[in-house]
Amino acid sequence: MRISTQALFDDLLQGPGVMVQKFMDGITTEGEWSLMFFAGEFSHAVIKRPKPGDFRVQNDFGGTAQPAAPPPHVLDTAAHAVEAVDASLYARVDGVVDEGQFHLMELELIEPALFLSEHQAAPARFAEAIAQAMKA
Repeated sequence: MRISTQALFDDLLQGPGVMVQKFMDGITTEGEWSLMFFAGEFSHAVIKRPKPGDFRVQNDFGGTAQPAAPPPHVLDTAAHAVEAVDASLYARVDGVVDEGQFHLMELELIEPALFLSEHQAAPARFAEAIAQAMKA
């Protein structure tokens, strides 16, 4: 039995919920950026890419994440997003570059994967941010 897209959406609304995002072609061609900020300061970034033939970047679906240095315009836009909210301990900014512009897809402030194992100094920076938050 094949379920219609609308029926699936309606079912998700009744159950666990659903988050809808505009599909961005850049996810399949360039990947999706995740930039981590600790105590408002940029720490590190990864570029997430889906497996061939898919659009999902999560490792549960075969996606990969690699450490990467974001272009200045990506970092600047992500930093502005973090400045706009109270992200006193940590934040993860996810987005896609399309036609040379970084588009915010998600601003993760609770329970994000922070890709700490992808950057050698990231765990120490995060620990320092926690220590500073505990002093405040």
